Amino acid sequence: MIRECECLLPLIPAARPVGLFLSSQRERCKEKKYDYDNLPRTSVIIAFYNEAWSTLLRTVYSVLETSPDILLEEVILVDDYSDREHLKERLANELSGLPKVRLIRANKREGLVRARLLGASAARGDVLTFLDCHCECHEGWLEPLLQRIHEEESAVVCPVIDVIDWNTFEYLGNSGEPQIGGFDWRLVFTWHTVPERERIRMRSPVDVIRSPTMAGGLFAVSKKYFEYLGSYDTGMEVWGGENLEFSFRIWQCGGTLETHPCSHVGHVFPKQAPYSRSKALANSVRAAEVWMDEFKELYYHRNPRARLEPFGDVTERKQLRAKLQCKDFKWFLETVYPELHVPEDRPGFFGMLQNKGLKDYCFDYNPPDENQIMGHQVILYLCHGMGQNQFFEYTSQKEIRYNTHQPEGCIAVEAGMDILTMHLCKETAPENQKFILQEDGSLFHEQSQKCVQAARKESSDSFVPLLRDCTSSDHQKWFFKERMF
Repeated sequence: MIRECECLLPLIPAARPVGLFLSSQRERCKEKKYDYDNLPRTSVIIAFYNEAWSTLLRTVYSVLETSPDILLEEVILVDDYSDREHLKERLANELSGLPKVRLIRANKREGLVRARLLGASAARGDVLTFLDCHCECHEGWLEPLLQRIHEEESAVVCPVIDVIDWNTFEYLGNSGEPQIGGFDWRLVFTWHTVPERERIRMRSPVDVIRSPTMAGGLFAVSKKYFEYLGSYDTGMEVWGGENLEFSFRIWQCGGTLETHPCSHVGHVFPKQAPYSRSKALANSVRAAEVWMDEFKELYYHRNPRARLEPFGDVTERKQLRAKLQCKDFKWFLETVYPELHVPEDRPGFFGMLQNKGLKDYCFDYNPPDENQIMGHQVILYLCHGMGQNQFFEYTSQKEIRYNTHQPEGCIAVEAGMDILTMHLCKETAPENQKFILQEDGSLFHEQSQKCVQAARKESSDSFVPLLRDCTSSDHQKWFFKERMF
């Protein structure tokens, strides 16, 4: 839930993004001309639950102030059964004085997916533009989205998401060029720089940027095309996973997912989401079951709990995929997201890397910051069978990969050291990242000619893997265990 601030914060033009574009992009965006009479009109849909007064109204007013009247059909606010007092009569009175703004109230908690569908079903615009309820639209944000959909109805277009500081609500913008969306094999959304192949494809610095996935909160789509694609999967509960499912579906069923570098919307990234993530796992399983084909196993290997998660009936969604004659996930990986490394996951060479002598202890990697996973020491911890920080893969390139996250890490031993640390994986494995898992279970580090041994950490009750001269000790014997159940 977004915290309350004292008053509505300044809107455009007081807030200007800093360092947002390269200068050529900025100037070219300003030079773009639009045929307003022929662009589609949009309904802006904002679903909310117990949102703070200031952030919600900041979103609404910024839409009204920055959207050309001829392009804005309406703003639809969908109240997902909020119980905070300021969102009842006070909000209704505030909105009643605003042009083009409608308030729809759910009569029970629906969750983000179905709340958005309530708004979409009532929308009169040709284009549906979904926004989170803690945004600030930047001048000129709407025209590029509508222009692109006017050119290509099957394009789903996202604005560049700028940062609004959580503590000060200052509009910070972005430090560099836009990024694209990706995911890791836990089905967690990730951000990445634009790959070289996409730079080559772009005709100019202000051309749309194709993105494998979307963050999910901010995008525009033709209403007709949204319905053709099957809108949202209504079997998904509350929040989480719907962004990747919709991204896969867009690409595999013939559409394109794009970011427009001339469209900017600021967004407060809350420290605590207003929606529970309790259903996110089931939602991700639905996405995997319908769209990922045999590659869903890579997801399940890294999320053993997901195999046991009830996810409902996906028959209708599979029928939709067949009806639309959608491509397979192999095509998606090869064509849309070739930068994503596809694990080998050879039987017997992935999962928990468990020690024979120190029973119940496994390789474990738990860096203090999930966004900075390189450079820390690998430890040993009681095997828990939950995947995640205890999931490793031994590859045919002799690497021990930590590939639940992006970017992927590979275990290495720096010269003169005996500890195991995490480095970035390379296209060709460096010598200090090469290990041989021998038939007797010993894990032999080629460069140092030593074996990995489970050892007690000095002055501690904890254990770590260290390089030692090779012996026949069971503390130097290792084996992979896929799951505990």
